[in-house]
Amino acid sequence: LINGDKEDETCLRKYRKRCMQDMHQRLSFGPKYGYLSELQSGEQFLEAIEKERKTTTIIVHIYEDGVKGCDLLNSSLTCLAAEYCMVRFCKIKASNTGAEDRFSSDVLPTLLVYRGGELVSNFISVR
Repeated sequence: LINGDKEDETCLRKYRKRCMQDMHQRLSFGPKYGYLSELQSGEQFLEAIEKERKTTTIIVHIYEDGVKGCDLLNSSLTCLAAEYCMVRFCKIKASNTGAEDRFSSDVLPTLLVYRGGELVSNFISVR
């Protein structure tokens, strides 16, 4: 009987979780992403920020090859993008931004968070 109760509780928890996911999916609207996209230029960076819906959160990872932590953060953001498909996850090489003098290797990796075209938060030298 004790094991049966635990199994019932586990099944009930799974059922609740599935119901919550279904309800969340039905109530969610707007674009869905689910991946980490690569921005190739400063123009694409600005376009991604300015032309996105006002309700969409955009997380931009500024990185450079060979800088400690950048590859690991790219991998983490790829996983997060798959889980949080309503958030747009992007990455851009610092050398492609047109402002590479602002993004030296000592401030990378950097995360910028935008919503409604405005910078909401920034995280410099993320470790």
